[in-house]
Amino acid sequence: MRRTNECVLSSVLLACALAASACSGANDQPKPPEVVASSPNPAEPPPVDPSPSASAPVAASASAVASAAAPPAAPPSQGRCPSGMAELPGGKLKSSYYRAEMSVEPFCLDRNLATTDEYKACVESGKCDKGAVHACDPSTWNIEGRGNLPMICVDFGQAERYCKAQGKRVVSDLEWEWAARNGDQAWTYPWGNDEPGEQLCWSGKEKRTTPCPVGTYAQGPAGIFDLAGNIYQWTTTTNDSTGSYRVGRGGSWKDKKPEQVAVTNRGGFKNTYRCGFLGIRCSAPVP
Repeated sequence: MRRTNECVLSSVLLACALAASACSGANDQPKPPEVVASSPNPAEPPPVDPSPSASAPVAASASAVASAAAPPAAPPSQGRCPSGMAELPGGKLKSSYYRAEMSVEPFCLDRNLATTDEYKACVESGKCDKGAVHACDPSTWNIEGRGNLPMICVDFGQAERYCKAQGKRVVSDLEWEWAARNGDQAWTYPWGNDEPGEQLCWSGKEKRTTPCPVGTYAQGPAGIFDLAGNIYQWTTTTNDSTGSYRVGRGGSWKDKKPEQVAVTNRGGFKNTYRCGFLGIRCSAPVP
């Protein structure tokens, strides 16, 4: 698997600007992952296109969204799930990657991505760490007006610790796909089958330089935001035989092509990568 030139190892704390979208790097510049092609062999790491891919409906322009600083209203709980989470029924789907029928148990999914302010609160509680979280370009850490942007520049271990601190876990690849495709409806995008336009935070209509405020682009009947677009989301699912790479889902604000924000788009990221377009969404079993 090729590694992305826009992501960096978590052990690297030296930032350096990279060419098209500088994610911080240092002594070693990682190679870009490729756009994931479906493969019947789950042990074979799929490539990823780090260019942004995203999806979610909204009426505001990309510029207007970037300037919005107010935190999102806390969505009510749905069903038996805690406040801020949606309860999704289980079911069966033909995985876009494994090409086999897979089962998904009922689960709770965060309606919103983890924000920078929420991650900062976790750091202040002593349950999360801030190692190298400032080392990406763009960065949201300790920058005025960016507290409600998604928390980015975190590696997989940091994402795991954050979700655990909330009494949750990082979403799995199958859970993410089930939510994004609207279960057995098998949507092409998290909002349906219409081509992406103004439904999401991406660069397909207007070039962006940062993610969008969390909670701006609602997608899907369960009232979940930013499943596609805004940032890739870490999942617990490995895409290599050693578990050194994890699947990232959802595309990002940098993406320009519709296929990059489709439900079937899948990225592979080394566990220690950190980028300006990769962050956190948590899930949990239904109580």
